[in-house]
Amino acid sequence: MVRILIVDDDPMNLKMAEFILKQKSHYSIQLVKNGREALDYLDKNPGIDLVLLDIEMPYPNGFETLKMIRSNPETHFLKVMFLTASSGTEDVQRAAELDAIGYVKKPFMPQDLLDHVEKALSAPI
Repeated sequence: MVRILIVDDDPMNLKMAEFILKQKSHYSIQLVKNGREALDYLDKNPGIDLVLLDIEMPYPNGFETLKMIRSNPETHFLKVMFLTASSGTEDVQRAAELDAIGYVKKPFMPQDLLDHVEKALSAPI
């Protein structure tokens, strides 16, 4: 079973991504609504295979959340992909600097999200 954590402060985005990814029966999906909940979840639930992380959230935003993930030895090498409406050059560059494994722009097409997730999961750590 592939374990995916989706982090977004918009309940509709959470449900949409969950609905799309549940098409794959081997995905176990967990949803949290902010970076603090994501960090708490990761501390208590090792073994997450991929985090889909929104950038534009109240503190901590996605970039700050990813910095905290990278600073923790237990989660440092976790695969994180941004799922966000932000697509400016500066945001894309910052995501790369923080070793995000991918970047999917919202609104997304279902097959596009599935393809990006499969690519992220098959990428080396």
